[in-house]
Amino acid sequence: MSTSSSPSPHYKGSTQPNAEQHVHEKEGTVVIKPLALDIIWGKDSRYWHLDAEKNIAELVQVSWLEVNGSLGMKHLKPGTRYKLEFKVMLKPDAFGWNNSPVYIMVKPGKNSNYIWKNTDLSKIKEEQKSSTFTIPSGSFLEFAMTSSSDDDKLTFGLFEIWARKWKGGLVIKEVVISEVQ
Repeated sequence: MSTSSSPSPHYKGSTQPNAEQHVHEKEGTVVIKPLALDIIWGKDSRYWHLDAEKNIAELVQVSWLEVNGSLGMKHLKPGTRYKLEFKVMLKPDAFGWNNSPVYIMVKPGKNSNYIWKNTDLSKIKEEQKSSTFTIPSGSFLEFAMTSSSDDDKLTFGLFEIWARKWKGGLVIKEVVISEVQ
């Protein structure tokens, strides 16, 4: 019986040697580019196109959409309220988003609960689709950083794993975490 392992088809941006260069901070805001995220099926060009030059992740097609990220406490202030949003766009040939809401999740520290919001991409206005818009749409996913432990971290993600149908044409431009004013 062979026990050889094959390389993983999943992209692990969090373990890339240059992951930190895709995280930018300025005045209460942290911007995380897609190449610092973990993308299920991200190393398989049948499913994703990761463009290092443009620093975007383009979904070709998947039935299991899962994009995760994390951020160390050094980037966030305990006791501060933040909002998290994914900046995305839909290509003109996007498909599979009807009755497939996209969920974003955040977990502010290992001892806190997950916070979820969803967006129905099929309800995005036609004129908005080809330009950048945010998920969640129309409201923010807010959370408070309560921990000050240096080994604690914020984890977050973008998901559509429940509809069990193929979808494509989503372009992830960045994740923005900013203080709520």
